[in-house]
Amino acid sequence: MVTLTVDNGGPVPPMGRGIAAVRELGLRFVGAALQILATVAVVQALAPQVAGIYFRGVVIAYGLAALLRGKYELFIAQHFVDPRKSALRAHCRAVVRGLGIRLLIRSAIACAILLVITTDLDVMDVYLRPYLQTYLPFVLAVPFATLALFLASTLRAVNHTVGSVMVATYSINVLIIVAANVTGMISPDTPLVTVSWGFLVGCVLAAGMGVLLTRHVFGAPKGPDQLELDAAEWQEIYRASAENGLTGIALAALQWGPACVLAVFGTAVEIAQYAVAVRTAQAIDFLIPGVIFIPHSARIQSRLCQAMHTARGKLAVDLSVSFATTTACVLAVGLLTPLLFVNWYGPAYSGLGLLFGLLFFTQWVQGGARPALRQLAAEWDRRRIRRIMFVSMTGAIASSLAGVNAYGPLAAAVGGLAGAVLLNGQALGSVFKRSAGRPSRSP
Repeated sequence: MVTLTVDNGGPVPPMGRGIAAVRELGLRFVGAALQILATVAVVQALAPQVAGIYFRGVVIAYGLAALLRGKYELFIAQHFVDPRKSALRAHCRAVVRGLGIRLLIRSAIACAILLVITTDLDVMDVYLRPYLQTYLPFVLAVPFATLALFLASTLRAVNHTVGSVMVATYSINVLIIVAANVTGMISPDTPLVTVSWGFLVGCVLAAGMGVLLTRHVFGAPKGPDQLELDAAEWQEIYRASAENGLTGIALAALQWGPACVLAVFGTAVEIAQYAVAVRTAQAIDFLIPGVIFIPHSARIQSRLCQAMHTARGKLAVDLSVSFATTTACVLAVGLLTPLLFVNWYGPAYSGLGLLFGLLFFTQWVQGGARPALRQLAAEWDRRRIRRIMFVSMTGAIASSLAGVNAYGPLAAAVGGLAGAVLLNGQALGSVFKRSAGRPSRSP
């Protein structure tokens, strides 16, 4: 994500900054390439109707994972986006480890309950057996996907965005590519089985990568006081997380509500078309922060910020840089999509220009306004954030439900766009209002 408003790192020497920028940009290009190649591998290995079943399983896994981790993600955002305001600054490693273990246990329990229910259905309703067997790997993937995406969001909160991209995408996409390409040797008659279990293995590896990267980022504790928290402190952390429960549900519904609506009411082909377009648009998200760190951009931004003596002026500079780089990424992916990507996807995914356009515009809104969202998190106001989330979630789901039967994936895309506009529009209005006349604070 774009992280310009709050900077948690220290000054970097010019030579080190240049090397780091090139390395980060390269890793982001790899992530975007893996995202596109994994999408190509799935749609080439699976017919559109079968691909829709696969993507419906992915929506189930990721949607449930978002629901389980929502309140913990918000707690991390509250305390880690600007750790100078948090009493947990010295205990970041312990907090991440403890919440990660708690989240893994809770999601494993949810997974076990789902398995018990599906086993009973498998025994009582024999006609459901093929469907239950199809979605088994996605149910098993829920605990690992939950942990991996929680750790990815933690890395994103502390400005390690390239690590977040690696955790969320590298392992899963690589395993999908491998599974799709070996399906002819393993199970030529049932390629969906191979690709689905490849997704599960990818989630397991992603969780492992997340653990390793977060251990590296937060470093070894300097003393026992940084590693351990007493029972009273943990109870306070759990209580504070629980206060974000409803807001976390709203966040999960905002993120995955339109896709879930389409998964329930849409056909398999419509789900496949929507998923392919969404995965293509997500490549924009991977590239945005890397483009920001092109040579000398940090120096230019620093000089501009020095000229701005108010918090509103600094935020305006951040947003200008963010929207400019986001626009460049959207244009690049938008040009490559009809020239290359659609041809790779095949004829079943041609003629979707309006769908791609809506999802690209959604990414532009989300990418450009991210400094405002980070500022909103840094100035944590639970009631204000809850209101913003609920309004945005309502708009997204209502828009999707209103047109899903008639317009299918277009309705889901409009719902996602409505949610993004409501979320980022409210965030922009809120942070600009609160920053009026306030002096700029150097990180």
